[in-house]
Amino acid sequence: MMAEIASGKEQETEGLVQLAGARAANFYDTHKLCCSEAVIVTVNQGFGGGLSPAAALQLGAGFCHGMGGAGCTCGALSGSVAAMGLLLGPHGRDGCTKKKFRATVREMHDRFRERFGATCCRVLSKKVKHDNQAHWANCLQLTSGGAEIAVRLLLEARPELAGTADRNFLAGSVGL
Repeated sequence: MMAEIASGKEQETEGLVQLAGARAANFYDTHKLCCSEAVIVTVNQGFGGGLSPAAALQLGAGFCHGMGGAGCTCGALSGSVAAMGLLLGPHGRDGCTKKKFRATVREMHDRFRERFGATCCRVLSKKVKHDNQAHWANCLQLTSGGAEIAVRLLLEARPELAGTADRNFLAGSVGL
């Protein structure tokens, strides 16, 4: 019985992770948001981060293209960390301790680097920077993957958020 309950929770978590990744990809692709904006909007709206859609977009705008085009930390990673801060940050009403939050953010960084091979926008896009189609596809994958990793970590830290997630928004049934 306990194994069935655990399996059900794992399936629920994985379903939300996949929905969030697809929704972030949709915002990047269809709505032409940059990677960081797409991740922040998805996590904020999907899990009750508390920002208006306009504020979430404003928050994410500076991280695009590796910090304003500088090519530094990937915007999908930066946006993921910012979104996690909305729901796990130590200064929020349901946030983690500073130590736990820093460990979770570090885990975000490490999982992103493990999955994609780097965290630097310039490095991640080096092989595709002269091919617009390939560059777009690469960033789409980073955006989706960043959202997936962030949501998985978010639900590991605060599993109760699975029960309050806005599944209609994450599934694309509801717009901004």
